[in-house]
Amino acid sequence: MSSLAAQARRPLLGARTLALGRQLAFALVTIVFISLVIFLAVNLNQSPTQVAQQALGRGASQGALEAYVHSHHLGDPVLVRYVRWLRDFMAGNWGISAVTRSAVRPAVAPQLMRTFMLAAFSMAIALPISLALGVALARRYGSRSDGTVNLILVVISAMPEFVVGIVVLLLLSVWLGVLPPNSTALTFGSFGAKVQAFLMPTLTLVLVSIPYLTRVTRVAAREALLSGYARAATLRGISRRSVTWRHAMRNAAVPIANAVALNFIYLLGGVIVVENLFGFPGAGQALVEAIGNGDVITVEAIGLVMAVAFVGVSVITDLLVTYFNPKLERSG
Repeated sequence: MSSLAAQARRPLLGARTLALGRQLAFALVTIVFISLVIFLAVNLNQSPTQVAQQALGRGASQGALEAYVHSHHLGDPVLVRYVRWLRDFMAGNWGISAVTRSAVRPAVAPQLMRTFMLAAFSMAIALPISLALGVALARRYGSRSDGTVNLILVVISAMPEFVVGIVVLLLLSVWLGVLPPNSTALTFGSFGAKVQAFLMPTLTLVLVSIPYLTRVTRVAAREALLSGYARAATLRGISRRSVTWRHAMRNAAVPIANAVALNFIYLLGGVIVVENLFGFPGAGQALVEAIGNGDVITVEAIGLVMAVAFVGVSVITDLLVTYFNPKLERSG
């Protein structure tokens, strides 16, 4: 029997390996394509001489500009420069900023880490709240409480991130005075000050995330609770909690997982507004400063790392969705 079971598992393992390889190959192609778009978008708008002027200053002589262009190979064809940049980036060399005259990676890596931590903390708080609230609303579908909570969620979701952030700032910093008005303590403050610096940006992103995740969970859970298998489990005497969380929510996990992935990507993109509102020293603030200063190398580095993060989230989501619904693996 064990040999028969092993033989039956081999095709399944082979299919999963093939599906994983196909997803990773597609992700790699996507990252290469995005990196090319980022490089061309940044470099086609500036001539080699303009890049040299940003690095050396407006008072640099023509000879100094030509020497800089030659030493940094800025006169090479754009595709040659792209291949060299991507190769160096993959090797850990993110280049030297023409504005700060320092290596990009040591300067940008801590800011990227803060941004990912901010998005991860926000999702870790928003997800369980949204799941619990969405399931509660699904059980009370159509009731007065369901309608009231949905109205509040619609109002919050209609407000942009900066509006929610301003409300949080006014409430916790200006009116109550319990938190500092900005997050600059992250760069020099004590551990307690650094924790406080995360609170208002995190709360803003949590409030922005909960409406969307809750509404998706509400609809998915409602459909799962009304399905035949959920009703059959209830008739067999299985407790309501087990029917909800062990049966219904497992089948509702596919749309919820997709919603979580989209929301996490949205957080990474929307965090730029929140970081600049609270003075949070993350990748969003660094990207805005780099664009304003014409720091091409820094813009390329942040853009590519964020793109890799987006694609990584998509791949992980596809794997989770396939786990919760194996039919998608066989159909793919």
